[in-house]
This record gives sequence, C-alpha cells and structure tokens, in this order.
Amino acid sequence: MTLPDGILLVDKPSGITSFRVVDRLKKRFSLRKAGHGGSLDPMATGLLVVLINRGTKQAFALLGGDKEYLATILMGTETDSQDITGRVTRKVDKISPGWEAIEEVLERFRGEIRQVPPMISALKYRGERLYAIARRGEEVPRSPRTVIISELTMLDLSGLYLKIKIRCSKGTYIRALSHDLGRILGYGACLTALRRTAVGPFRLADAYPLSKLLAGSREELASRIIPIKVFTKQKLR
Repeated sequence: MTLPDGILLVDKPSGITSFRVVDRLKKRFSLRKAGHGGSLDPMATGLLVVLINRGTKQAFALLGGDKEYLATILMGTETDSQDITGRVTRKVDKISPGWEAIEEVLERFRGEIRQVPPMISALKYRGERLYAIARRGEEVPRSPRTVIISELTMLDLSGLYLKIKIRCSKGTYIRALSHDLGRILGYGACLTALRRTAVGPFRLADAYPLSKLLAGSREELASRIIPIKVFTKQKLR
C-alpha cells in the first residue's frame, strides 16, 4: 500500500540519533522520502516529528514552533559537552543547592536571552560542523544567539539533582542553559536527562514508541500518519 504524505509523531528512545530514527523507518517501510522537524541529541528522549514523503515540505513550519522539555540537571559537575555523556572538566562535591537560590538564578533566564551554542552541536564554523571541530579537541568562537524562554519552572530538587520544565523558542540549547545556570550559581552543572514533550501543537502523549512502530505493519504505520491536509490546518504556536 502507498503511505500517505504527512507527519508521524515518534517517541524517540535514548542512545540513538534523530537521523538514525528516520533512517530505520525509511528502511523498514521503504519510504521514498523522510526527514524530521527538529533533532534531539542521542541522549535525549521524547517527541520527534518525522515528516513522510511530501510532508517533508512542511519542515520549515515545524522548525519555527516552540518546544517543551522536561530536564534533569546535575549540580556541581561540568563536562565538555555540557551533558553527562561528556568528559568531566570540573567537579565540586561539597555543595548544598537551595531552592530559593536556584529560583533566583532561573529568573535571569526567563524571557528573551542571549545564549552561546555549545561546541558539540551541528552548527557550522567556516563550513565545518562544530562537533567535528570539538572531536579534534579544538574550540572556536561562537556568537551568542537570541532565544526566548517563555516558561522555566522548577519541579523538584533532590540532593544535587534539579528537575525543570522549559518552553522555549527554536534554537535553544537546554545543555547550554544547564551549563550557564551552573556557572552563575558558582559550582557548575550539566544536563543528565532530557525529554521533549511538545513541538508546536504536537504532544508527546500522541506519539508512538519507535520500537512499536518498527514492529508494526505498513498498514498500522499508515494509520498513524497525520495527513498533510490535516497538518496544514493546525495552527503552529
């Protein structure tokens, strides 16, 4: 059967790149064309919007929508990647983060802010991806970019682990937010878990686990694709 043109909401597991998720779906179902509307780091989980066939032409609209995340941050540890998968560059053991002190610092990140992208990212410097430069142990200047944090809420503080909810504009790096938060607090921090819960009007609750999609039939996949005619009527936020 011919699969409809549209979008597929996937619950991405940890330990796999967004590109690999799309590639596995393409090979499993012999898709002519597929892409995604905004990547997640390999460590991250949650909502990945996959565009099927002519649905790939709608990527520009998805990339402009706000995104929501649930993040866990480890206080007192910095890494070269700004998340727990990187090499530890600083560790402070004897700290006791306080709710009020963290809340006061978080206030600085609400609204329109300037953020320096991490070295380990897909952005380019003189035609080369930053992550490729970082792999050689090099660091290059990165210009700060304007992003908007429309929601930043503390959910829990347990020992050195802080859980927060974020709603932000495109181009926001939660790893960089974690790193900058730690720097202002004075003892460093890094991201240990990240789950994307929304992209524009689309919600994680409506997504399907990648393993379930790959184990299903072509007919089942077709029934889970949102057709272009439905997608284009949705108002992206």
